Amino acid sequence: MNARQALLSLSVLAATTLTSCGTLNRAGKDAFVGVLTVVPVLPIYGGATDGYTSAKAVRTGLESGSAVEVLAFPFTFAYHTFEHFVYGIVHIVDFPLCLFYGAAELHPYGPEIKPLDFYQGTWFDHGGKSGTDAQTGEPQAQ
Repeated sequence: MNARQALLSLSVLAATTLTSCGTLNRAGKDAFVGVLTVVPVLPIYGGATDGYTSAKAVRTGLESGSAVEVLAFPFTFAYHTFEHFVYGIVHIVDFPLCLFYGAAELHPYGPEIKPLDFYQGTWFDHGGKSGTDAQTGEPQAQ
């Protein structure tokens, strides 16, 4: 295989991968969350915030004092840290599959590709669909 054939094969692969913003948003979010998981920023941050909320809920549910919240926090922190680590692994596994999502979007009646919804509210989730629909004049939902 010479350089010309390799470049042609790579450009065809890139064309199937980068077919729409949905595939790019999904791949971008997968890469972003995957990097934050490997660094372990996201599991620790998510475990701390969700663990605190869960420990507070334990305190409220048991109608007890702050000592119960303090005693519950290490367990809720460990659980939610593991949970966010698993979510990050799912994003890492999903990243190479974006090649196939791009190929699926080539068909005119193919699926609409959206980012995974474990972490919502990121800039990858919006997809640039804010504003007004040009045909109907109705506002588009974000």
